[in-house]
Amino acid sequence: MGNANRLFILLSFFFSTPILLSAQPPQEAIEYMVNQVNELRAKGCKCGSKRMKPAQPIRWNSTLYKTARSHALEMRKYNYFGHISRNGKDVGERFDDFGYDWQYAGENLGEGQEYFYEVFQDWIESPSHCRMLMHPGMTQMGISKQGKYWVQHFGKPMPKNYYKKGRVYTEN
Repeated sequence: MGNANRLFILLSFFFSTPILLSAQPPQEAIEYMVNQVNELRAKGCKCGSKRMKPAQPIRWNSTLYKTARSHALEMRKYNYFGHISRNGKDVGERFDDFGYDWQYAGENLGEGQEYFYEVFQDWIESPSHCRMLMHPGMTQMGISKQGKYWVQHFGKPMPKNYYKKGRVYTEN
Protein backbone atom coordinates (compact mmCIF):
# COMPACT_ATOMS: atom_id res chain seq x y z
CA MET A 1 0.00 0.00 0.00
CA GLY A 2 1.42 3.38 -0.96
CA ASN A 3 2.02 6.14 1.57
CA ALA A 4 -0.75 8.31 0.07
CA ASN A 5 -3.32 5.49 0.35
CA ARG A 6 -2.16 4.71 3.88
CA LEU A 7 -2.51 8.36 4.86
CA PHE A 8 -6.03 8.61 3.36
CA ILE A 9 -7.09 5.53 5.33
CA LEU A 10 -5.50 6.95 8.50
CA LEU A 11 -7.21 10.33 8.02
CA SER A 12 -10.55 8.68 7.22
CA PHE A 13 -10.37 6.47 10.29
CA PHE A 14 -9.36 9.28 12.60
CA PHE A 15 -11.93 11.77 11.37
CA SER A 16 -14.77 9.22 11.44
CA THR A 17 -14.05 7.69 14.86
CA PRO A 18 -15.62 9.26 17.97
CA ILE A 19 -12.84 10.12 20.41
CA LEU A 20 -12.29 12.44 23.32
CA LEU A 21 -12.31 16.18 22.66
CA SER A 22 -8.69 16.49 23.79
CA ALA A 23 -7.28 13.78 21.50
CA GLN A 24 -5.16 14.99 18.60
CA PRO A 25 -5.03 13.53 15.09
CA PRO A 26 -2.07 11.24 14.40
CA GLN A 27 1.16 13.18 13.81
CA GLU A 28 1.29 11.92 10.22
CA ALA A 29 -2.16 13.41 9.53
CA ILE A 30 -1.23 16.72 11.16
CA GLU A 31 1.96 16.95 9.10
CA TYR A 32 0.07 16.18 5.89
CA MET A 33 -2.56 18.90 6.46
CA VAL A 34 -0.03 21.51 7.63
CA ASN A 35 2.26 20.71 4.69
CA GLN A 36 -0.58 21.11 2.19
CA VAL A 37 -1.52 24.51 3.59
CA ASN A 38 2.12 25.61 3.79
CA GLU A 39 2.84 24.56 0.19
CA LEU A 40 0.01 26.83 -0.94
CA ARG A 41 1.17 29.67 1.34
CA ALA A 42 4.76 29.36 0.08
CA LYS A 43 3.74 29.73 -3.58
CA GLY A 44 1.05 32.33 -3.21
CA CYS A 45 -2.04 31.95 -5.34
CA LYS A 46 -5.01 33.67 -6.87
CA CYS A 47 -8.11 33.77 -4.65
CA GLY A 48 -10.90 34.66 -7.04
CA SER A 49 -9.63 37.77 -8.81
CA LYS A 50 -7.19 38.73 -6.03
CA ARG A 51 -3.56 37.70 -6.29
CA MET A 52 -2.27 36.63 -2.86
CA LYS A 53 1.43 36.97 -2.11
CA PRO A 54 3.28 34.11 -0.46
CA ALA A 55 2.73 33.94 3.29
CA GLN A 56 4.84 32.62 6.14
CA PRO A 57 4.36 28.98 7.15
CA ILE A 58 1.62 28.12 9.59
CA ARG A 59 1.97 25.76 12.58
CA TRP A 60 -0.44 23.29 14.17
CA ASN A 61 -1.93 24.41 17.46
CA SER A 62 -3.62 21.89 19.77
CA THR A 63 -6.00 24.48 21.26
CA LEU A 64 -7.17 25.51 17.78
CA TYR A 65 -7.72 21.82 17.03
CA LYS A 66 -9.91 21.59 20.16
CA THR A 67 -11.93 24.67 19.18
CA ALA A 68 -12.40 23.30 15.65
CA ARG A 69 -13.40 19.89 17.00
CA SER A 70 -15.88 21.42 19.43
CA HIS A 71 -17.61 23.42 16.68
CA ALA A 72 -17.63 20.43 14.29
CA LEU A 73 -19.15 18.23 17.01
CA GLU A 74 -21.86 20.83 17.68
CA MET A 75 -22.73 21.14 13.99
CA ARG A 76 -22.92 17.35 13.68
CA LYS A 77 -25.01 16.92 16.83
CA TYR A 78 -27.54 19.59 15.84
CA ASN A 79 -27.29 19.08 12.07
CA TYR A 80 -26.59 22.69 11.13
CA PHE A 81 -23.88 24.46 9.17
CA GLY A 82 -22.72 27.91 10.22
CA HIS A 83 -20.03 30.15 11.63
CA ILE A 84 -22.14 31.17 14.65
CA SER A 85 -22.62 28.57 17.38
CA ARG A 86 -26.08 27.65 18.66
CA ASN A 87 -25.53 29.92 21.67
CA GLY A 88 -24.70 32.88 19.38
CA LYS A 89 -20.90 32.88 19.71
CA ASP A 90 -18.59 33.71 16.83
CA VAL A 91 -15.18 32.16 16.29
CA GLY A 92 -13.36 34.69 18.49
CA GLU A 93 -15.73 34.14 21.38
CA ARG A 94 -15.31 30.38 21.04
CA PHE A 95 -11.51 30.83 21.09
CA ASP A 96 -11.91 32.86 24.30
CA ASP A 97 -13.89 29.98 25.87
CA PHE A 98 -10.92 27.67 25.27
CA GLY A 99 -8.37 30.15 26.64
CA TYR A 100 -6.76 30.96 23.28
CA ASP A 101 -5.66 34.59 23.68
CA TRP A 102 -5.87 35.69 20.06
CA GLN A 103 -4.87 38.68 18.02
CA TYR A 104 -6.32 37.22 14.80
CA ALA A 105 -9.07 34.59 14.57
CA GLY A 106 -10.51 32.93 11.48
CA GLU A 107 -12.52 29.94 10.38
CA ASN A 108 -13.12 27.88 7.26
CA LEU A 109 -16.01 25.42 7.16
CA GLY A 110 -16.73 22.56 4.82
CA GLU A 111 -19.61 20.15 4.46
CA GLY A 112 -19.86 16.82 2.70
CA GLN A 113 -16.26 16.20 1.64
CA GLU A 114 -14.93 12.81 2.65
CA TYR A 115 -11.20 13.54 2.54
CA PHE A 116 -9.02 16.48 3.48
CA TYR A 117 -7.71 16.91 -0.07
CA GLU A 118 -11.32 17.40 -1.23
CA VAL A 119 -12.23 20.07 1.34
CA PHE A 120 -8.85 21.73 0.85
CA GLN A 121 -9.46 21.98 -2.91
CA ASP A 122 -12.92 23.43 -2.27
CA TRP A 123 -11.41 26.03 0.10
CA ILE A 124 -8.80 26.99 -2.52
CA GLU A 125 -11.54 27.44 -5.15
CA SER A 126 -13.66 29.65 -2.88
CA PRO A 127 -12.28 33.22 -2.84
CA SER A 128 -13.15 33.91 0.83
CA HIS A 129 -11.86 30.56 2.09
CA CYS A 130 -8.74 30.90 -0.04
CA ARG A 131 -8.02 34.35 1.41
CA MET A 132 -8.27 32.84 4.89
CA LEU A 133 -5.79 30.10 3.91
CA MET A 134 -3.43 32.83 2.67
CA HIS A 135 -4.02 35.43 5.41
CA PRO A 136 -0.52 36.71 6.25
CA GLY A 137 -1.43 37.44 9.88
CA MET A 138 -2.38 33.85 10.69
CA THR A 139 0.41 31.80 12.27
CA GLN A 140 -1.41 28.76 13.70
CA MET A 141 -4.20 26.39 12.73
CA GLY A 142 -6.19 23.34 13.79
CA ILE A 143 -8.58 21.21 11.71
CA SER A 144 -11.30 18.75 12.68
CA LYS A 145 -13.91 16.70 10.84
CA GLN A 146 -17.00 15.28 12.47
CA GLY A 147 -19.40 13.38 10.28
CA LYS A 148 -19.87 15.51 7.18
CA TYR A 149 -18.60 18.73 8.80
CA TRP A 150 -15.09 20.17 8.53
CA VAL A 151 -13.83 23.08 10.65
CA GLN A 152 -10.47 24.75 10.10
CA HIS A 153 -9.47 27.33 12.70
CA PHE A 154 -6.75 29.91 12.23
CA GLY A 155 -5.23 32.18 14.79
CA LYS A 156 -2.38 34.32 15.87
CA PRO A 157 -1.70 34.65 19.60
CA MET A 158 -1.89 38.06 21.20
CA PRO A 159 1.60 39.60 21.44
CA LYS A 160 3.08 40.25 24.86
CA ASN A 161 2.30 43.70 26.28
CA TYR A 162 -1.04 43.82 24.41
CA TYR A 163 -4.44 43.20 25.86
CA LYS A 164 -8.02 43.09 24.63
CA LYS A 165 -10.33 45.95 25.35
CA GLY A 166 -13.63 44.64 24.06
CA ARG A 167 -12.85 43.74 20.47
CA VAL A 168 -10.17 46.43 20.17
CA TYR A 169 -6.52 45.81 20.96
CA THR A 170 -4.36 48.20 22.91
CA GLU A 171 -0.66 48.14 23.68
CA ASN A 172 0.43 48.46 27.33
